[in-house]
Amino acid sequence: MKIVLLIDWFLYYTVELANALAENHEVMLITRDHNFEFSSPEEPVQLKDFLNGCLNRNVRHEVLRFRRSDMRNLLEVRRILRVIKEFKPDVLHIQENSDWRIFLISWWFGFRRTVLTVHDVNRHPGEANRTAEWMEREFRRKAAQVVVHGETLKKELLNESSAYAGKTTVIPHGAFGIYRHWDDREVAEEEQTMLLFGRMTPYKGLDVILEAAPLISREIPDMKIILAGRGSELTRLRSAMVDNPHFEIHDRFIANEDIPGFFRRAAIVILPYTEASQSGVVPLAYVFGKPVVVTSVGSISEVVPHGETGLVVPPNNPKELAEAVLRLFSDHPLRESMGKNARFMADTVLSWETIAAKTTQVYSRVMNR
Repeated sequence: MKIVLLIDWFLYYTVELANALAENHEVMLITRDHNFEFSSPEEPVQLKDFLNGCLNRNVRHEVLRFRRSDMRNLLEVRRILRVIKEFKPDVLHIQENSDWRIFLISWWFGFRRTVLTVHDVNRHPGEANRTAEWMEREFRRKAAQVVVHGETLKKELLNESSAYAGKTTVIPHGAFGIYRHWDDREVAEEEQTMLLFGRMTPYKGLDVILEAAPLISREIPDMKIILAGRGSELTRLRSAMVDNPHFEIHDRFIANEDIPGFFRRAAIVILPYTEASQSGVVPLAYVFGKPVVVTSVGSISEVVPHGETGLVVPPNNPKELAEAVLRLFSDHPLRESMGKNARFMADTVLSWETIAAKTTQVYSRVMNR
């Protein structure tokens, strides 16, 4: 099978999928020429260098070279269309986006042979954008097949339109084993330490952590909460945390080589989200064998069997969050068992080999039409 993966965003996800698909299929990856996902002005990394380190050599790579507003895109789209035509793919797989260039390419290729992965059925609070939302709906409506990362998300999509019922497939978010590339096994786990990782936006539940922290420290005086990432919510609440000895704040872009170290140090990973669709943080925690404490929002809990790889608590509930954390901190054998289960889940159910096999079945349905 010949597959084109065309993306505006979600580079890590698509590279993992491309690598797995390339074991049995011919794959072309077409990306934007940006480094926002894996680089920062302080520590710049070029797209070419990033892909040279982690993309399967059998995957052909092409680039949409200009920003969306550049008039040269009219010729650039034409060039990419020619490249796709010469490749003669059976299917075009795009990740959810609002890029007009990708829409034009999909339209020319034929939406009847296009697969769309929807990562967030509904936008997070404060991220409304009417133009982008219209484009996203058009992608969903026109695509031959749609992939979502959980049964809850599928229900949300069907609430939007029953027309999606016959073309929507649930495939969980894979475990980002790509970060093993930068792993340092010498970094030791720190007892009574938990990690909250990623963009610090309002739905991440930082205010819930602030309320839960004294409940935890009352029982475990030397507990530590590592916050790794930047965002508006951390800026808003920083003054309440910066002088608190229980918080270790890394308010910056977290480079790839630093990420494994944070997960290695943590005894548990927490996701006290107040709202969410799914998360790549849970499978990433599993890669490093870390149990998680998550809230029952979106489809996150669907990949956290309660009591097996972590604990699930209600959102906006500092007391139950604290109790779950205390339970794991006080029971080392349970934590160790959950960590082993988490690593096993990353290597099986959430492995990219499994994800690629399920995704290939979706491609076959498109081709059989």
